[in-house]
Amino acid sequence: MMGFPYKAKGLSFVTPVAYDHRFAWAAIGAYYRIADEIILGLDRDRISWSGKYFRLDEDEFRRRLTEADPLGKISLVEADFHSQGSAPANDTFERNALSTRCKPGNWVVQIDSDELLQNPGEFRDWLLARRGPWRVMGRWTVVFKRFGEDYLVIDKDSSWISVATRRQGRYTGCRDTKEFKRRSPLRMLHFSWGRDEEELQQKLESWTHAGDFDTVKFLALWKSVTLENYRRFRNFHPMDGKDWPSLRLIRKGDPDWVAAEF
Repeated sequence: MMGFPYKAKGLSFVTPVAYDHRFAWAAIGAYYRIADEIILGLDRDRISWSGKYFRLDEDEFRRRLTEADPLGKISLVEADFHSQGSAPANDTFERNALSTRCKPGNWVVQIDSDELLQNPGEFRDWLLARRGPWRVMGRWTVVFKRFGEDYLVIDKDSSWISVATRRQGRYTGCRDTKEFKRRSPLRMLHFSWGRDEEELQQKLESWTHAGDFDTVKFLALWKSVTLENYRRFRNFHPMDGKDWPSLRLIRKGDPDWVAAEF
């Protein structure tokens, strides 16, 4: 695969915003300093990828958007991101649409609302030293449940997710492209399940995998996990048990802890 003849001049961050918009401000805050531009996507009809309506306090959203953008880096794109026939197709369509709004030649970095970068400076330096093209991977630590400022996370050696490419409009399945994969030093906390019960219920009804497993059974399991019994849970992923071998606790002040300000 032919590489780019020049290094990227900057980083364009893309974040789709929907039912979990409350989380987006912390995600943006974690990467704002290293972003050269930020493209946010919001469905114009306030419908999620899985076809569910979500509530949005318009005045509050605009206020938070202004507060989050003191340097004028953010552009908001409102369009139809729910009419492609399925949740995965809508997901992929929106990412492609937003990526084409980015500056040509930049690295396009897709970070979701519930992801917090743990080492943004290191990631920026690493990315700008490379031309690509690759599908750049970042390492996820999945937060299963929050107890105040302490997090129960999935304890596994590696969990990687596609985060960056220099090819706009080339997404083939959500954040994936057909490019050669290259692991980066990026580390992220993914608050996939680390939210309150009402928000988790909304996610289970609205996200890309809403129809892939018994969400009622999963929610009951999630509610049963405590700081006293979490060590008992083994191989419990709802679709592929062994993908979640066990849980571990991250406390405030631990090296891999990042404040979740939402």
